[in-house]
Amino acid sequence: MLNNSKRVERLVSVIFFFSGLSALVYQVVWQRLLTVHYGVGPISTALVVTVYMVGLGLGALFGGYLSERLSQRMLIYCFIELGIGVFGVVSPDFLGFLGKHTAGSNYALSFVYMFSFLSIPTFLMGMTLPLLTKIFNNIIDDFLGTISFLYFINTIGAAVGAIVASYVIISFFGLLNAVYFAAAINFTMSILIFLALKWAPPRVSRPETQTGSTVAPGLGPLAYPLVFVTGFLAIGYEIIWFRVIGLLAKDSPYAFSSVLSVYLVGIAVGSFGMKGFLERYKDIDKKSLFFVLQFVVGVTVGLSFIGYFYLTKYTPFGEITKYSFIHDLHPGWYKWRDGLEGGAIIQLLARLYSFLDVFISSALFVLIPTLLMGASFPLISFLALGKGKQEGKTVGLVYFFTIIGNALAGILTGLLILPRFGTEPTLAVLCAIGIAFGLGARKLGEARALPLGARLACVAVPLAVIALFFPSKGELYEAMHTPRVLHGESLFAETARPNFLLNEGIDGLIGTYQNEDHLVTFINGSAHGGRPGYSFYYETIEAMSRAPKLTNALVIGFGTGSLVETLLKSEEIKEVVLVELNRTLIANLRRLPLFDEMLSDPRLRLIIDDGRRYLLNSEEKFDLITTDPLRTTTAYSNNLYSENFFRLVDKHLNPGGIYLAWQDEHHVVPKTLAAVFPYIEMQRFFCVNSNAPLAVNESRRQRLIEQFPNNDQELILAEAGYLGDRSYVLDMSKNYPINRDWEPWSEYFIGLFLREKMGSFSQAR
Repeated sequence: MLNNSKRVERLVSVIFFFSGLSALVYQVVWQRLLTVHYGVGPISTALVVTVYMVGLGLGALFGGYLSERLSQRMLIYCFIELGIGVFGVVSPDFLGFLGKHTAGSNYALSFVYMFSFLSIPTFLMGMTLPLLTKIFNNIIDDFLGTISFLYFINTIGAAVGAIVASYVIISFFGLLNAVYFAAAINFTMSILIFLALKWAPPRVSRPETQTGSTVAPGLGPLAYPLVFVTGFLAIGYEIIWFRVIGLLAKDSPYAFSSVLSVYLVGIAVGSFGMKGFLERYKDIDKKSLFFVLQFVVGVTVGLSFIGYFYLTKYTPFGEITKYSFIHDLHPGWYKWRDGLEGGAIIQLLARLYSFLDVFISSALFVLIPTLLMGASFPLISFLALGKGKQEGKTVGLVYFFTIIGNALAGILTGLLILPRFGTEPTLAVLCAIGIAFGLGARKLGEARALPLGARLACVAVPLAVIALFFPSKGELYEAMHTPRVLHGESLFAETARPNFLLNEGIDGLIGTYQNEDHLVTFINGSAHGGRPGYSFYYETIEAMSRAPKLTNALVIGFGTGSLVETLLKSEEIKEVVLVELNRTLIANLRRLPLFDEMLSDPRLRLIIDDGRRYLLNSEEKFDLITTDPLRTTTAYSNNLYSENFFRLVDKHLNPGGIYLAWQDEHHVVPKTLAAVFPYIEMQRFFCVNSNAPLAVNESRRQRLIEQFPNNDQELILAEAGYLGDRSYVLDMSKNYPINRDWEPWSEYFIGLFLREKMGSFSQAR
């Protein structure tokens, strides 16, 4: 019997590890694909995350209830894994059907459709922890040990899943295969659970009336509002961590999984360490320990940001921040630009850092606080356990209230608090709330009470440090930005400090450097356009000169306005529709007279929306459509670089209409365009595409060039770099893949870059 119990114990551990792994693969894929149909704006993203969390919370609540009322828990868990796997297999077709009929819906309906897609799998996933807690605790009869270990093993699996999903499966095999990989895990786990049913006869489980080591020490129902608050704080911290680290990582498609993996590793190790800590310090007061942990979380988060700010601004440590900021790719090993002087060792260290900087930044901010957060979950679950030995129900309730706190923080912090108050004040308040938990630590041990005066002093000191030394609104981000990047050392005069305009809003962070006629704008750390924008003027003129008629145009993505500026110079243009996702960008640039005048032109119609969402909702057709969007290596960029999107663009072109597509990837993107448009002209950094033969209107082209000052005309024409037509594109890219919604090869660039380095596409050259 002991052998059977041990066998089941080990098998459950393996199962729950892979259950966490598959769950994170699903999360990465489903969250990514829902943006295809419902947009990538902050509201859409918040809705996806909220639906995901609510499903998990409700599942945990129901799973806890079920675990206390049914005896065949292993069989139920077997069906749960099977159900998740079945849903995984059908999810691509289900999402395709849903998107076809509902894509681009308003946000209220989008929430309903997202819920209809995510509610079933997330509900089933949420049920697993309370069920397994009951199963596992019936074997080892140690509630704290059970929840510590299960939370650890599942979260470690999730951390591995986050890395495997983005760095390996999606990068090399695509999103569709990632879903099938996760489903295969679910099916395998259900088979293993079925085998475990034969190894674990009913008498392995202890009777429900048995008393063991898990006697509740007495927080009871008070634990639930406490975990609601700590859940709120945890996601509040997480949103700010993602925003700050994302600034350095340039919104890389790998940033989310990288930061999340560090976050989950911290949670997992902290959970696992709690049992050992309490075994070593048996006389410690567990209720006070919980409050101390929250206090220390607040202190460490606050000190990490204070330390990072002052080290970056006033010491050579700032060069490390600058080094991460000036590189476009994260991880940057594969297309790393030399930029440091030094020998081979320095170069090697620099290359290594460029590959690991997202993980290093994550560890700097995230690791210690999440260790403490992870330790808190099994502890508060233990403190919440009542005398009725309802372990599953207790864990389900704790998890539910944590998730509700998470979901509320995601909405309030991301959509209301951060845009209104900014990162630094918001973080200072979150830290202060965490620090205030120290007032609840009444005892260190059974006989060592902490008087109120001592607790007040312990809380007052870190609060005073935060009040005195925490950076004020905008200071942290200004210290992180580097003005001269991407446009050469001559962009700004060495002796003059450029004017820096910073604006933090619901869409993220916008930083604009301006010095006389020179300007560059950063959107969440990534440079978007710059003035003077000779290359942008040239590509727009070339596209306009090939349009049979030019009465209206659609511009997706404003950047620094060079495309819109060029279009408005034409007397033929009657209307320019500008669709810009980032309201904060427009607000920041409007502070400069040039952009305020441009955006106030009566021929310009500004729409704040996701470009793909707009096309899905619109019946308008245009003579010219331009996209000057995110780099192909930026998260969600494939939404504007896939074959599916290009076909959507084609539907909105008038006969003979022109589509101008900027490109920073010169094989996959042109080949994807050639899969849709029968006529293409490829130049160094853009393609002109049409559904009819291309011909240049030389008189229009000359008139447009003459709209610019004489000294700029030569610089504009110097950007010319014709490469070839559609046959050239097909020949030079014949061995390269095509971007599709389920196959974002240029966005998840590691697989593409490695294949290029290994010569997989060499025959195409």
